[in-house]
Amino acid sequence: MRNLNELNGQVSVAILEAEQAQRKVSYLEEEISKLTPPFSAEGRIARRGAVRAAMAGRDEERAKELVSRFLAEEGRDEKLSEELVVLIR
Repeated sequence: MRNLNELNGQVSVAILEAEQAQRKVSYLEEEISKLTPPFSAEGRIARRGAVRAAMAGRDEERAKELVSRFLAEEGRDEKLSEELVVLIR
């Protein structure tokens, strides 16, 4: 039987691994966003996903940089812009 300290340690490791996985998702979604226009459904999903995953991975600076870049893209709609800004609040 594991003791409380071992379990707490395993929880901490699992949290760090989950955050790392979210950062990886953010980079993958960013790559998809580079291949899709911001006005397409897949493009909107990728952009929101990249920002959301960066925030879940505790990389707020990256999330803000992504939002700045995505807001500068031509062809984005106002709804997407609003959604991206809300994600980093």
